[in-house]
Amino acid sequence: MHACLQIPEILQVIFAKVTASSVRPSYTTLYHLALTCRTFRELALDALWAHIQESDILVMCLPQDVRSQPVKLISSRDPIKMGISTYLSNMAEKLLRPLVDDDWATFQKYALRVRSLTFEQYDVRHRRLHDSAALALLDSHALPSTSPFPLLHELYWYDERDVLLPCLQRCISTTLTRLVVHSKHWPSAIVDLLAGVGKICPKIKEFRCSTPPSRACTMLSDIVSCWDDLKILETGAMNTQALKHFASLKQLRELKMLMPEGYNLEPTSPFSVIFSVDKISVTAPRVKLLLAFLAPLQLSAKSAELNITTTPNAVDLHHLLSYITENFKSNVLESLNIGVARPTYFLDHALFELAASAFRKIRAFTGLTNLDLSSMHVSITDDEILDLVSAWPQMRYLHLDTSFGWGVRVTARLGVTFLGLAGVLERCPKLRSLGINLDTTAPQNSPFLTQRQYTGITSEQVIDLRVGYAECNDVEAIGNLLTGMCPNLSYIHSTCPANHSTRPPNPGLEDISTRNAWSEGEGTWKMVNNFIIQRRKEQLTRQWQVHFIAM
Repeated sequence: MHACLQIPEILQVIFAKVTASSVRPSYTTLYHLALTCRTFRELALDALWAHIQESDILVMCLPQDVRSQPVKLISSRDPIKMGISTYLSNMAEKLLRPLVDDDWATFQKYALRVRSLTFEQYDVRHRRLHDSAALALLDSHALPSTSPFPLLHELYWYDERDVLLPCLQRCISTTLTRLVVHSKHWPSAIVDLLAGVGKICPKIKEFRCSTPPSRACTMLSDIVSCWDDLKILETGAMNTQALKHFASLKQLRELKMLMPEGYNLEPTSPFSVIFSVDKISVTAPRVKLLLAFLAPLQLSAKSAELNITTTPNAVDLHHLLSYITENFKSNVLESLNIGVARPTYFLDHALFELAASAFRKIRAFTGLTNLDLSSMHVSITDDEILDLVSAWPQMRYLHLDTSFGWGVRVTARLGVTFLGLAGVLERCPKLRSLGINLDTTAPQNSPFLTQRQYTGITSEQVIDLRVGYAECNDVEAIGNLLTGMCPNLSYIHSTCPANHSTRPPNPGLEDISTRNAWSEGEGTWKMVNNFIIQRRKEQLTRQWQVHFIAM
């Protein structure tokens, strides 16, 4: 063996590279490395057991007579929907006998190596650790009173089984720096358990807690106020004390907050909080609640994501867009994403339609490179969109009103023509992805087409185009225009065909003719996409031939 392979630091780097691979067989590689020689054994086992991503792995260090063996079970699904029975390997790992002292010694030896532990969501279709086995291993009196994993740094808990909450409690220790807890129903026991996390885990740098109910927000505000080294936080809405604590955190980089339904802002005297993060995300059920939450905040953020879980009207959205410039530093913000829920019915699309004037204030964010307003219903003309994008020469990703079909024909309202599209490409030379409702009427009359040859602005950067609910009545003419404008375009997506005025939100409510209309509209844009790809292949072939002849 080469002398270099006897240096522990070099072996640790090599084994770390194997572990960092996203390919599943890397763990098999580490296992075989551990069996290669005594020099490799301990360091390979350290790397193999450092990151436990499936809970049933915990019993693999025990003798075979202790743990159950996987078997094939038959899971019969609905024969009307599926028509067949599927064989699934879904035997939960169980312990066949009580553990003796030698078994505990073996388990503790391997538990010392664990740095990251994931308890995934329980699913009977997949092999998982049985309740009894998990409790026997992690909630046993045979283990030390502290955590069964003395050097655990990261804990990811997605398991919804209430019976395993004692295991979660045992895994939470002073060594944790990252804690992720996901619970859909949030029993009172988990609220009580997390209430003490702030003091138990003083070294936390990342805490994620998805979908907390309103009754847990006060508790979560209290625990995060205990952490001075936070870098990433995902949790419920925070109270005044917690928000003021964030202002003192120099390392805080990512903040994501969910304001659950039923949450009410606490009545407080007027205050103002200024803090800096790389990314902030806030989700609220209504625009008014979101604005009330943001009102006292002055944010220096590179990226902002604001989500409304209900459907706001145009007036509320106009207020939201106006207030954003008051809450965020215009010379810092680079990415802005505002998402709203889709209306259930489109009885009057004008209730949700925003005029271009609503976006006037966000022109102040001159450093924007990413703007996603694709879920907003926007009425905009060529002149208006050119005036808007002139403020954003660094823009790379721009999407307006392309997520939903709003039940209107694009020909019944003003849209962005190919002339406007060319102007956008000219003013945003770094653009890579664009989403607008394109007015494709009479493409053959475009001033850029001369004998079906394009002579206008060309952008080789754009690879993704979303045309909203635009028509496609002339595949060749539209294909020629887009090939000339965006020669490297590789993806075109349409929200809906214009030859159908409304698409019900529930696909189950559509009749056959409706589905056919949608399929035809999507199919014609796919033909345009294929036309562009074929033209690009032909161009590359000609270039290769010229190069070959020149040689």
